[in-house]
Amino acid sequence: MPILRIKNGPHKGLEVDLKGDNLVIGRDELPDGLQILDQGISRRHAEIFRIGEMHFIRDLGSRNGTYVNEEKITEELLRAGDEVKIGSTICLFEDRRVSERNMASERRPSDLADLDAVSATTTIRLDLAADVDVSLEPVQDTHESRDLQVLYKVAKTIASERDIKGLAKKVVKLAATAVDASHGYMFIKHPDKGELTLAGSYERDAKEGRSKEPPLVSRAVIKRVLGFNRGVLSSDASTDDRFKDRGSVVMKGIRSVICAPLVAMDQICGVLYLSTQKVAEAFDAEDLELVTTIGIQAGMAVQGITLSLAQEKNYLELVGALVHAIEMRDPISRGHSERVATYSSGIAQAMGLSRSRNRRVQLAALLHNIGNLFLTPEEAARAPGDRDLDQRRIELACQLLDKTQGMTFLVPAVRHHRERFDGKGYPDQLKGEDIPLEARIISVANDFDVILSTAAEDGEDLPTKDAVGRLMARSSEQYDPKVLEALMTAHQEGWLYKPQERVRVT
Repeated sequence: MPILRIKNGPHKGLEVDLKGDNLVIGRDELPDGLQILDQGISRRHAEIFRIGEMHFIRDLGSRNGTYVNEEKITEELLRAGDEVKIGSTICLFEDRRVSERNMASERRPSDLADLDAVSATTTIRLDLAADVDVSLEPVQDTHESRDLQVLYKVAKTIASERDIKGLAKKVVKLAATAVDASHGYMFIKHPDKGELTLAGSYERDAKEGRSKEPPLVSRAVIKRVLGFNRGVLSSDASTDDRFKDRGSVVMKGIRSVICAPLVAMDQICGVLYLSTQKVAEAFDAEDLELVTTIGIQAGMAVQGITLSLAQEKNYLELVGALVHAIEMRDPISRGHSERVATYSSGIAQAMGLSRSRNRRVQLAALLHNIGNLFLTPEEAARAPGDRDLDQRRIELACQLLDKTQGMTFLVPAVRHHRERFDGKGYPDQLKGEDIPLEARIISVANDFDVILSTAAEDGEDLPTKDAVGRLMARSSEQYDPKVLEALMTAHQEGWLYKPQERVRVT
């Protein structure tokens, strides 16, 4: 039976069976409804309804919106594992029938054994819930079973990796291990210059602590792949007429080689190069076919990441230009948003947040004061620290982000960055971990910059550690202690001003 499980807040752990045709979720107590006492939830916020075997969620015109997997929705089909956010409450849509089927299959080992006996040459057990590094053992060790396992692992890696170097390192290791290569390299082609850059490498017998050696590659082999746009296999390069006279082959003792292009949209964006120095470990045609297929998968992934980074760069430049234009109206706040974004990134890095979540924090920090754009001159002239004015600024910022496609996911962080950990903040008086983590980070980063800027205006040369100390003195009354600790760590590690994931808008 499908259920809704609450993950946070005062109702954490509550499981609601979705056995009826309709379930209304809101702050009001409703017959056959789900009441959640969350200030960010409307009286009648959303409803989950069933059509046949499918369940849908619909927003009922709520004030703060309904989100499924961080995307604001009007109406959406729910699938097992979907994360639903209403107000600051996060729920998980789960289907117990799936787990019951899994348990039933585990209780029938004899049936599985019979199946393996009948299909010994074709059946492969794949644990689809397993991590990429898990070993997927085939019933029979054939090229087909090996290839399926490796391609599955490569697909899992591609689906989870958003960094080209991280992707290259994992894919090279998977490919080299699959064909028992002693060395493996992935080179990425520069889109404009055409130069190849080493993105990831693997050495089977590498010793810990030993400095990395230069790549053991044949330029002749790589040039042939780039020239003909097809993979190359040489069982013994030292006797291969295509390469035997090349110095790189002889000098480096290269024997068997596979080199496959990374292809995306009929364009080569790099090469995957594997080699061994033992003739007894020579590669064969099946190995070439596998590595070529991996090259196609990796090529599409590299192209996707490259396009995504280029789009992200353009997006950030646009956001940065907008922020600069807004802050030009007030010389005192000039540069404030970018500094807050930089501090937020350093804190997020110290907290171990993922690259995508780090970027989300930075974007929200860059835009947390965008409501200033819509203030009247009279409003803008009011004294800093005016709570009513600050709430209006936040409301205006959220309205703009909510109406801008692709930016609605930033609303919770911007809306709640002035909440306090003790519940005395605004606009919704959220408390503790009910406040989105991104908002808690921006709160600390914002006030940290205010302390430094105020000290500079007063002619005080305030050291960074003293500014951190002033925030620490406010302790858990206003800020999340974990975020304050991360601020100190970021300062000590040098990430506060130069985080690895810093957004550059200049």
